[in-house]
Amino acid sequence: MRQVRIVGLNLAVILMVLGAVLVTPRQGKAVVLVAPWSEPGRAIEVIAAAGGSVLNGTGSPHAVIAHSDEPGFAFRLFQSGAMLVLDGSLAFLCRSTSAP
Repeated sequence: MRQVRIVGLNLAVILMVLGAVLVTPRQGKAVVLVAPWSEPGRAIEVIAAAGGSVLNGTGSPHAVIAHSDEPGFAFRLFQSGAMLVLDGSLAFLCRSTSAP
């Protein structure tokens, strides 16, 4: 029984690592999330401070789809106050609204 738990734990860790690799932001587009208790518009401030631009909204003031061609965009988003930054390929999961 102990071996089954060890194998199960190893599989869980492997799945977590693979999941993290899939959602890690790459160059270009990113889904930016700020704290839900922050003021509306905070996500846009974070993106601007990181040198990016807003591509789309998500139906929530705390999550925005952003873009930048500059290297290190995800790191700068975290430095500017983003709570979570996901790869832009996951943007299809967001209920998008077109930006003005």
